[in-house]
Amino acid sequence: TVQGVGFRPAIYRIATNLGLNGWVINDPQGATMEIEGPAEVIDDFVGRLPEELPPLARLERVEREEREPVGEEGFEVRSSTLGRREGALVPPDAMLCDDCRREMEDPFDRRFHYPFTTCTNCGPRFSLVHSLPYDRERTSMGCFPLCSECAREYTDPSDRRFHAEPVACPKCGPKLWLADEKGLTLDVAEGPLAGARDELLGGRIVAVKGLGGFQLACRADSSEAVNRLRRRKKRFGKPFAVMVRDLETAKLTVDLDSASEALLLSPRAPIILAPRLNDSSVAPEVAPGLDDLGVMLPTTPLHVELLRDSEMPPLVMTSGNLSEEPLRRGNREAMEGLSGIADCFLLHDRDVVRRLDDSVVRTSPRGPVLVRRARGWVPEPLGLPVSAPRVVVATGGHLQVTACVAQDEQAFLSQHVGDLDSVPAREFLAEVIEGLLDFLQVEPELIVADAHPDYPSSWFARSLGDRYGAEVVAVQHHLAHISAVLGEHGRFPGEGDRCLGIALDGTGWGPDSTAWGGEWLSLAGDLSWHRLGHLESLPLVGGESAVREPWRVAVAALEREGRGELIALTPLATQIDDTRLATMRQLATDTGWPMASGAGRVFEAAGALLGVGETNRWEGEAAARLEALATLAGDKPEPWPGPGIVDREGSPLMPSSLLLVEVAQRAAAGETPASVAAGFHSTFCRLAADLTAKVSGDARGVVALGGGCMINRILSNGLAENLEELGFEVLSPRHVPAGDGGLSYGQVVLAAVAAARGLKPRQKSD
Repeated sequence: TVQGVGFRPAIYRIATNLGLNGWVINDPQGATMEIEGPAEVIDDFVGRLPEELPPLARLERVEREEREPVGEEGFEVRSSTLGRREGALVPPDAMLCDDCRREMEDPFDRRFHYPFTTCTNCGPRFSLVHSLPYDRERTSMGCFPLCSECAREYTDPSDRRFHAEPVACPKCGPKLWLADEKGLTLDVAEGPLAGARDELLGGRIVAVKGLGGFQLACRADSSEAVNRLRRRKKRFGKPFAVMVRDLETAKLTVDLDSASEALLLSPRAPIILAPRLNDSSVAPEVAPGLDDLGVMLPTTPLHVELLRDSEMPPLVMTSGNLSEEPLRRGNREAMEGLSGIADCFLLHDRDVVRRLDDSVVRTSPRGPVLVRRARGWVPEPLGLPVSAPRVVVATGGHLQVTACVAQDEQAFLSQHVGDLDSVPAREFLAEVIEGLLDFLQVEPELIVADAHPDYPSSWFARSLGDRYGAEVVAVQHHLAHISAVLGEHGRFPGEGDRCLGIALDGTGWGPDSTAWGGEWLSLAGDLSWHRLGHLESLPLVGGESAVREPWRVAVAALEREGRGELIALTPLATQIDDTRLATMRQLATDTGWPMASGAGRVFEAAGALLGVGETNRWEGEAAARLEALATLAGDKPEPWPGPGIVDREGSPLMPSSLLLVEVAQRAAAGETPASVAAGFHSTFCRLAADLTAKVSGDARGVVALGGGCMINRILSNGLAENLEELGFEVLSPRHVPAGDGGLSYGQVVLAAVAAARGLKPRQKSD
């Protein structure tokens, strides 16, 4: 990553400091330079290069070739060379840097309080670039001619803003204005930012045009404002993130460890999910029923100005869309789509080229874990265990969708797309894939889809194959989860090797046409894979209704074990009327209901029994509330002595129904819900480790942990500890989302390995 990061000025400074001659240029490969001078001085230059890179630069490879001197005099930065991209990249969008922040605070600086201040070390990149090489005319800043002062900075190799493509100032840069819900400009004497602050302080909702699209903001300390935003946005129960003025305020809001503090202050500046502090001013309605709260710092100068007022409380800062639709990008699009939500609009005239939501990271005892990968990470490439012999495109699954493009030894995981339940979301997936292909200047030769035949992402993969004449292959959902973890850690099995993986999530299509989700898989270097064990399958009474109402799964599990009488003694009985419970108990004895082995279903059912989540308003809500309940118990309890590994359904498995019976028995005996929730987590982790030991025999090798349930802090840490105590080496997701946001990366990893080795993944039943 050597374009748009101040790489050429850094080269210029090192070379001139050493008295070397030559030039440096941006080109389709990245950057090329010619350096002339005494051999020992050139060696000094090569040694200093990686140590003096600008903050956003990333140097993966330097190819050095000795040439006969041609008599260059002095050193110059030359104009970019056009051509088909071969290796050049731009960095992700980056948070406002300290130097620009100081200029904004200086009343004598011409960028005092200017909400579009930026330099080579910060600001928008991927969200505003049309194509490579990364030059101003190929960004959305191309329509803003530079004033004389900005032009001087832009053309001076010794200046921090040399070839900073978004460079601007109040004279020549983008302009802000405030509009009402009908699009009419509001005349505010103190300016649009002051007007927006007044609206927020008054409890109203403001749509803010951010780096990668619109955001919706309101006071986070006002239950009334938060509930109004929920109603209008149709986002019921799902947590919001909040933006706070500075790190000190963040530390008064959530419990941050040092690694999370560093991430908040880094150029990536994600939302950090961390345990909420009791005396926080944030209203409970921001993240109802959860222990964690998402906190972020001002990521752009516009956000800094919005929070400048000392009276401004933390702000809810959420995606500018109707729930489950794509982020709104342009002014007109926002006015059409958000006019029923926002009371006013803080607009500007710089176009957003690519929609980018905020990235989300969760704190963990083993280090921060990426939950959603978008701004700050995209388009930074991930590694592959092999060099892909063909351009591979993967379309992900159905929920939390991302796409991925693999070329040579790199995989480009797209920004978060979201769930594909709506037509606009499906159109966004197409937009993201076409945008990646255009950005990388490649065409797909191999396309990978989820094995579920009716996912919209699978439909799109087939249509993409028809369009480009490319081969389309399907990869089993949980195999992709495991491949993502192995690929991230560079531990994909070679010839004669075998790795074990545990994939725990809600639902994924199984080869037997049932819903999988609690899987113990082995994967060999010849790409043969086995289902060694799994969670016991439970009936989904009512089909998809059981996913939305996990109490149905809980009732069915207890009835299956002949312990339905316990239901009346659990907190669940206070939330579901007797008639519905009786009907469900009767229906649960019927055969023919779809069966599911998903770990998410088991956690949600336990939450329903304990009274924290009889209905899911958003995916995994009951399981998330169960985790929050377990944190109230304090110290980690010992696992329950009851359930053990059983042999049913033709293989060893964890007894989901017996585990839920144990939850009901303890709740019925008067044990506190928090204590039961904590014991459930401990017991699940112990059982999962026991099953791993049983299916692996005497072998104690690598175990990769994947799937959306691994976002659960108690589960992921507890399972890893139990496995390590048994002698396993545990690989956990870190830089790739554990959930379905990392699925497309796992798909391209497996497809790239298969293409490189001339093999096809195949399930073996023995």
